[in-house]
Amino acid sequence: MPNRKYEITDAELEIMNILWKESPLTLNEIVNRLSKNETKNKSTVKTLLYRLIEKESVKSNPIENKKENVYEPNISQKQYQRRANENFLQKLYHGSTNKLLLNFVEEKKITKKELQELLDLIDDKNK
Repeated sequence: MPNRKYEITDAELEIMNILWKESPLTLNEIVNRLSKNETKNKSTVKTLLYRLIEKESVKSNPIENKKENVYEPNISQKQYQRRANENFLQKLYHGSTNKLLLNFVEEKKITKKELQELLDLIDDKNK
């Protein structure tokens, strides 16, 4: 089976964001934190958690003396972001960072100040 840890849907990402912020959490704790943003029933959250466990993005551990588990991320947010960025770059720009940046410049989605900050950052990284 190919590595699916980073193949996270938008709905699953909501759960991951909660777990990256605070973990380990029980199913009820995750549902409570989700309900502040969006209504999701316990059954839906449980299904999403099982999918994340199958992908090995989340791990589940039983709570001693209880019939309940706690959940925590099995990948870091930084690992996920790195992989998502690579996939995005590959899908839309055939892996070319240059084409991505040119698109932002051409579409005026980046200010001169932001562009200068990027150039400074690149310059610092190459020292």
